[in-house]
Amino acid sequence: MNHALWYTTRATGVVALILLTITVALGIAGVSRLESPKWPRLVTALLHKNIALLVTVFIAIHIATTLLDSFVKISPVAAIVPFSASYRPFWLGLGTIAFDLILALITTSLLRSRLSYRAWRAVHVMAYASWPIALWHGLGTGTDARLPWLLAIDGLCVLAVASALAWRARLMPPGRLRGAALTATVAVPIATAIFLIAGPLRTGWAVRAGTPPPVGAHNIPTTSTPGRWITFTGHAVITRTPGSDHEVITVRASTTASEVRDLTIVLAGTRDDGGIEMSAGSVRVVPVGGAPVWTGQVTSLNGSQVTAALRHSGGVTEQARLRLVIDGRNASGRLLLTAGRPAQGGTAND
Repeated sequence: MNHALWYTTRATGVVALILLTITVALGIAGVSRLESPKWPRLVTALLHKNIALLVTVFIAIHIATTLLDSFVKISPVAAIVPFSASYRPFWLGLGTIAFDLILALITTSLLRSRLSYRAWRAVHVMAYASWPIALWHGLGTGTDARLPWLLAIDGLCVLAVASALAWRARLMPPGRLRGAALTATVAVPIATAIFLIAGPLRTGWAVRAGTPPPVGAHNIPTTSTPGRWITFTGHAVITRTPGSDHEVITVRASTTASEVRDLTIVLAGTRDDGGIEMSAGSVRVVPVGGAPVWTGQVTSLNGSQVTAALRHSGGVTEQARLRLVIDGRNASGRLLLTAGRPAQGGTAND
């Protein structure tokens, strides 16, 4: 159920951004003012309005599935009051602001007959700010924001709005308004690119974004140690026992290394304020080429560092050291295999 809610949340968020981009691009370009015998002005105005209403529907589903998903607990208040969530508060707060701006736009549009044109226009223009805010919300809080196809969608959205701004600026008389439009045409894409490079595309973004433990990530150390570190990426699932603090974290990951094909990490224990007090854990490493599978128990867990004693069917022992990052339902990290069995250790908080 949690998987379905998570995928629905991400899908509706992406669709809402695409529809919001279309709405904003049409509004900036002033398409609702265009008219032709085959495409009356009434049709273009309704198109703009109906897409905006459709955006609201997808945002409502996006918020509802976010609140229902128990993987990250977000209160209903956080959907209305910006920066009140414990999970990535700033970036989630941007989404709340975008939603509030769209609500203000819809409310004033419904009450347009009772408002002055100046008041309605002020809210309408301010609502255009919901688009860059929503874009940065998705980039900052989306656990899969680094996926190439999502980055491509974000790039096309930026290109669409920037093109609409440039086209509208050409029709404006020289002055401050035209200068502001041209500045925004250049500034928004550049600012978004800089943010991506300095933020979500860099390792350790989850912690810097404000993800609390045990869902949070730890930076993968870049310092080298004897042996060869193998990078892995995969999927994390957290299963919680109803009515108790017991949970199981299961990570299934794969590598592109020549010696290891994939691995599975299971950590079980009691959830506490600092993460998970581990009571049991296991690691399974599948080599490339049909070699014997390595399996064994986790001997220590210290923050993002996992140590396990592995053995294969031939009786040979191996020590596995892992640096594990869990970011939402994405998992990544490094694996180091060295000969010899590690000393037994107690449980630790993650």
